[in-house]
Amino acid sequence: MFTHTCQICGTKFQSQSNRAKYCVYCRDKAQVLRNKAYKEKKAAGLSIAVGSEQICPICNQPYTVTSGSQKCCKNCQKKQESKRKVAANAKHTKENYDFISFYVPKGQRDKLKAYAKSQNLSVNKLIQTALEEYRKNHS
Repeated sequence: MFTHTCQICGTKFQSQSNRAKYCVYCRDKAQVLRNKAYKEKKAAGLSIAVGSEQICPICNQPYTVTSGSQKCCKNCQKKQESKRKVAANAKHTKENYDFISFYVPKGQRDKLKAYAKSQNLSVNKLIQTALEEYRKNHS
């Protein structure tokens, strides 16, 4: 159970969800407010209907809206998503690891990779294990 503070009335309440915002008494009030905001947005012509044709702001190609939160075409959406994943992975790697580059004789790289795979290790883990063993035996 999670303890939350209602965003409307400010009372403390318990919920099984870690994302709850409103107490039992204010949930209906919040839904009424959301519906009112949506009606105002729709009346102002700012909402986009599902199934309507739109122009993608990234590639300028027409696309059919398939969800209320869709901002661009599916192709551009996939590209943006993969960029976010790559950026997140790069950030994690940069924050948690140091980079070392080393050379191996011609033709040995593939043999090294194959050996690591046969041991169910990555090349990184193989080299780290080899260095640890070397330190143990040569200290």
